[in-house]
Amino acid sequence: MKKSFVTEAINLKNYPLNDNDSIVVMFSKTKGLMRAVAKGAKRPKSKLGARIQMFIANQLMLFEGKNLDTIAQAQSLNTFSKIRYDLDKMSYSMYIAELVNNFCSKQYNQDENYEQIYDLIFNAYQKITNSNTKNEIMLTVLKFQIKLMNFLGWGLDFNYCSICQKEIEVDSYFSYSENSFLCPECVDNASFSNCVKINYKIGLFLLELSKSEFSEKTKYDDLVNDVVLEKCFLFMKKYIDNISNKKTKIFEVLEKTAIK
Repeated sequence: MKKSFVTEAINLKNYPLNDNDSIVVMFSKTKGLMRAVAKGAKRPKSKLGARIQMFIANQLMLFEGKNLDTIAQAQSLNTFSKIRYDLDKMSYSMYIAELVNNFCSKQYNQDENYEQIYDLIFNAYQKITNSNTKNEIMLTVLKFQIKLMNFLGWGLDFNYCSICQKEIEVDSYFSYSENSFLCPECVDNASFSNCVKINYKIGLFLLELSKSEFSEKTKYDDLVNDVVLEKCFLFMKKYIDNISNKKTKIFEVLEKTAIK
């Protein structure tokens, strides 16, 4: 007899297995990134059909399988419905899904801190759902990028030079070859490739986001503009893509305006 288990999971994507069945890629609160079969989900009267869409959090009962588990029951916890009716919300939510799919494999997620990451995804989708402006959406996703890296052990030290260990109090540089921040003196005294200059105030903004809780409102939230948010988002995106060796495909056009 097949063993069953119950878990909360957020759907990241789905794709057809055959004429009637689909495979759902999801992030589970207890098992991390996983794939499961939703049998009969493509049939018109299927109870699973609506529950396997992207950006839906479900309480699931599944049967364990040799290669893929099978979804037996699904009860929606949050549909994040407003995401589907706004292009910006949809695009940035797809980026989060792609980022989690690329980066949250067993290879990176060794500590199995699944609950922290699940809650981060859930809260990010909730904040995107409730956002009234693109700036609010971008700020949420920027916070998500920083917090996810922290949870996975790849968090950046925005405050100190990685070479001399001195606190950075002026404009700094970030080396994508070293994946770290450098003070101007250390950049001048050594040869580092692929460096970008980071304005001191932008560094303080990123540091504040890194130190604060995800849902905490910082002193910068109402002050930061769309230009700064876009540059910071693209900076973090390039850093994450560099680590994972899997370039996220969403927003490829925007990358042409990244920090130079």
